[in-house]
Amino acid sequence: MVTNPIHPAKAYSHLWTYQPSTKTVCYDLALEHEQVDPLTLRVKIRQGVKFQADVANGRELTAEDIAYSYTRFPVALTKGSQVNQIQWGWIDKIETPDKYTVVIKQKNPFASNVISLGSSAFAVVAKEVVEANGGDLMKVMNAGSGPYRMVKREPTGTRYERNPDYFQHDPPSPTYVKEGPYIDVWEEAIIPDPATIKAKFLAGELDVLTVVNIDRLVADELGREKGVKVVKGPANGHLVMQFDNFKWTDKRHRQAVWMAIDRDAFIKNLYLGEGLYGGPTASEFAKEGYGLSQDELKKLQPFNPAEAKKLWQESGGAQAFPTVKMVTMQAIPIFATATEFVKKQLEQNLGAKVEVEVVDPATYVARAVAGFAEKAPKPWDLFIAWELSLQTIPDYNALAHYVPVGYGAIFGNLRPDSPKSETAAFAVKMQQLWAAQAQELNPEARKQKVQEIVRTIHQEYGPAVPLPVPEFQYAAFRDRVKNYPEKDFMYANAGTGLFRVQDLWLDA
Repeated sequence: MVTNPIHPAKAYSHLWTYQPSTKTVCYDLALEHEQVDPLTLRVKIRQGVKFQADVANGRELTAEDIAYSYTRFPVALTKGSQVNQIQWGWIDKIETPDKYTVVIKQKNPFASNVISLGSSAFAVVAKEVVEANGGDLMKVMNAGSGPYRMVKREPTGTRYERNPDYFQHDPPSPTYVKEGPYIDVWEEAIIPDPATIKAKFLAGELDVLTVVNIDRLVADELGREKGVKVVKGPANGHLVMQFDNFKWTDKRHRQAVWMAIDRDAFIKNLYLGEGLYGGPTASEFAKEGYGLSQDELKKLQPFNPAEAKKLWQESGGAQAFPTVKMVTMQAIPIFATATEFVKKQLEQNLGAKVEVEVVDPATYVARAVAGFAEKAPKPWDLFIAWELSLQTIPDYNALAHYVPVGYGAIFGNLRPDSPKSETAAFAVKMQQLWAAQAQELNPEARKQKVQEIVRTIHQEYGPAVPLPVPEFQYAAFRDRVKNYPEKDFMYANAGTGLFRVQDLWLDA
């Protein structure tokens, strides 16, 4: 099987994944789990699971390996990782009463603990490999017990081959079949140019196209191709423009930026009319009550260029920001197009001078986290991004960008220890609101608390700007690909999307 995106999750084992379409926990290493009390989660794991042959001499994976792996998360914070404290900050300590039992002691109740554990971030690694490489797993190709072994990693792509010593899922679980995985070899081509990706797919050199590369027009075109199937589902994503909260301490500056953006034009031009106002919680969550309706969002996000310009001028926006600096990359096209759209809006509607720095992906990530360790301002003022690590819980969706324990601190300088008193107070308030909803175990009460934090974001015009999002996502695959996860493909990195299911197969 040949695809253009890359994701290493297939080389590792996890306790489980989570299938959003059915709200099902799909066991991988786990056999059962029990929430003993609000602060204790007990998990029983399979016996006889072994690390890959070249990892820790192929020894058995035990509860101690899970405990060790889950203590490594703080190290990832400064590496621009998709891991942040919303996923793991609720864990106090991990006990291992025997080789096959994991007991997670929680700092506080967390309504999304089980779903969070389904994230690809909770991969289990061998301590020996980590320590032998100074904690840097980029130095090795394999460190886990997963269904595939990486055998090639080059600038042009990667190759994974089926792990011959992989354990059987007995009993099986949804997407984890007893004799899986069915596919023997998985090749991933790193192709930065969308036109080239499409051409290779049409030529039969790629089996799958992902959501990043397909809009409605491309989907319609591909749907007319022989041997190609196109699927469509709710996007359920987010797009955010982050403020550097060390600088945007004047609420009037933030409000001016919010009101200067024509979101309807954004949707028309960037999404061909198939878009929604950003929540910031995603649309599918909002439909369930974990967010606001589109009608309310449109009232809270008005386009008013005259008022925006007046606020900008009266608050000294041009003096505070003689040049508004933005950073983007072209590897993910929506980042570059959204940044250019916002640039023109701010120039036209505020009279601001805006400069955009276009960088490579590695530099883009480095720019995002710059200044965190030093408690220093960012080298930019506005930064557009999204994040696809986990789209299956409300508080980890776009809310991750609005609270300190998510990306708010490391990305947006929204930190309780900020040298800016206004920013510190705002950070404390957002953290308290987030904690209140995260620790609420009653679903209906939690919905109300999620709505409260969303309304506060709109009232404060920050700490970031929710931008419009696609209403739908599309994926295309060649008809030799069977059992494609049509109802969950949009959750590719998080749960039972493309990269972590084991019941895909190819019709040769």
